[in-house]
Amino acid sequence: MEPRSAVNTRRPGTGRVYIPDMSKFAKGKSWIEHRLADELSVGGPRYTVNLLARKGTGVQGFRVTLVYIPHESGSELEVELPNAATTADVHRMTREFAENEPELIRLGLEASRS
Repeated sequence: MEPRSAVNTRRPGTGRVYIPDMSKFAKGKSWIEHRLADELSVGGPRYTVNLLARKGTGVQGFRVTLVYIPHESGSELEVELPNAATTADVHRMTREFAENEPELIRLGLEASRS
């Protein structure tokens, strides 16, 4: 049974069907998301906190944002962070924030006031 795909092609000389796929080195990630906290209380309301890194036009590396998603009604809070040059920098920031809950609360409180 042949794999289902619109891009099935036959390997020359073998007649076998294969699906050409892109090497993981051919295209970098343009979007990285990490969960920092499942339930964080920020001045009363509870939030899920994600670190979001996106490649953007005119930015070397990634734009990094903390996103606070409310568990109850309310709007999301976003905190812009300094850009990260590489995915390693994104992972470093993730580790630092995951280990520093008081900093997440402080940043969330500042975002809720503005």
